[in-house]
Amino acid sequence: MDNIHDVQSDTTIQLMTPELLFLAQSGQPYRGTVYVEYISNGRALDLIYFKKYITSLRSKKMWCEDIASEIYKTIDKQIENCTIGVVVDLTGRGGIQQTISYGKKIIPERNKNKIFQI
Repeated sequence: MDNIHDVQSDTTIQLMTPELLFLAQSGQPYRGTVYVEYISNGRALDLIYFKKYITSLRSKKMWCEDIASEIYKTIDKQIENCTIGVVVDLTGRGGIQQTISYGKKIIPERNKNKIFQI
């Protein structure tokens, strides 16, 4: 299966998943929501690839401050697009909430209705 597919150029694509999970250097889990936005250059990520990639991060250890750049670089390698923006909202740990962003400045739509959710 191909990780990308052809789409109309200049299409704004937004991805969001609340399923981010990765390990801190200490081995403790970080959880959060990932927001990605890019303007297509004629190529787009396959959603199954994106889901599998986010799931694959569960076994990675990294500093939380590096997670947004890690996601950015992986997506950019696939679609070769310089208009990518990534925001990661981490669930609070120890009473501290963190938001990390990398790339193009984006404002995530955090309260988007899930119309197909039961």
